[in-house]
Amino acid sequence: MSASLPRATEAVGSRADVVRQTAARLFEASGYAATTMNDIADAVGVLPGSLYHHFRSKEDIAVDLLTALGHALEEVGTDPTAEEPDPEKAVRLLARRVVEVSFQHGAAVRLRAHEAPPSVATDRFHQAMRMRSPALDRAWRQAIAALGDSGAVAPEVDLGLLRFALQHLTLNAASFYPGVASPAELAAHLCDVVLHGLVARCPVDAELDDSPALKAATEVVASWRHGSRATPANDREAIVAAARAEFARRGYEATTIRDVAIAAGVRMGTLYRRIESKEALLGEILGSYGSRFEQAFQAIIAAGAPAPQTLDAVARVFVYVNRRHPEERRIVTDGWNRRETTTGPLHDYFIATERRLAELRKIVRHGVTAGELRRIADPTETALHFRSLIWVPYQEHGRTSEVRAHTFVREAVLRGALTPR
Repeated sequence: MSASLPRATEAVGSRADVVRQTAARLFEASGYAATTMNDIADAVGVLPGSLYHHFRSKEDIAVDLLTALGHALEEVGTDPTAEEPDPEKAVRLLARRVVEVSFQHGAAVRLRAHEAPPSVATDRFHQAMRMRSPALDRAWRQAIAALGDSGAVAPEVDLGLLRFALQHLTLNAASFYPGVASPAELAAHLCDVVLHGLVARCPVDAELDDSPALKAATEVVASWRHGSRATPANDREAIVAAARAEFARRGYEATTIRDVAIAAGVRMGTLYRRIESKEALLGEILGSYGSRFEQAFQAIIAAGAPAPQTLDAVARVFVYVNRRHPEERRIVTDGWNRRETTTGPLHDYFIATERRLAELRKIVRHGVTAGELRRIADPTETALHFRSLIWVPYQEHGRTSEVRAHTFVREAVLRGALTPR
């Protein structure tokens, strides 16, 4: 066990377990920031004071959940019984075990993936949120290195990005795949996609580059570059820019309108003359962000290209937006827990994402029927795998460029890392 992991809270007994499990459900449903100790006490059916016999604060409960996740991941990374001589089977086994842990500790996974630490959080909470699992990191490095050394991986495939994508998606499986299949099935299908590819017979790069779908995506992206973010020209632009940065840094729920005013360097009176409310600010930020996805997505669909070319073009747009709009990406990632429970801009954005997911399902279904795509899972799950793989923040791995990330999606997601070229 890594010495860097703190000891879990010494709360034992059935009542402490009930409190922990109840808090986990509330954190998942409403978000950490919106959940109070009174909420937890009401859900458990006890007076608030009774909770303090087990946990001093909701932060203690959150740290306990995060610490338990860290220990479980370390155990996966150090389990000697998991050794498998076949490199592909070893990768699949590791993926399955991490996905199983992700679902077993779903509240902690979602807390770490979708919550910005509150401004009043202690160093202990921040450390728990940033907790790494050195043993699991080593296990992934060894498994992917062995796969590369086996000679089965196509030379065009970036092994670093392959490891990064599998680590990211298996750990966060509880967030990306809400109840669509069992953990073992999800892990197997994810490995099927990245190791053997979505496309039955993938076109060569020249054909993909010349497709009407990619041309449509490129034209839309080029039009965005002319409106690239510049230094704010007036108070209103400064307020919007400050809100974007603060919502990304603190989380929307934890950011006050005064925080925005201070960051923008304006008085409260000036802010209210320029902006109606905090929700209006979020609506403007996400409206612009979401409209870019929608504009590109509709242009790609209208091109009427075959499924492989269409998916390649969609990947190109996601890679660009992920790299060029990291603050908006952080805002919607932190807001994911409240996608179903909150009305307003976040809810509207997630409704739009579900419409685009439905379009991806149609593309997958038609592609499988036409023999262009492999039948890996049902269309809903396959569309989720594709969306999750192009949503991975590849730029966080060694400052990966847009070209490198898009190339990886082509080589691993469309063609498959182990598919002979």
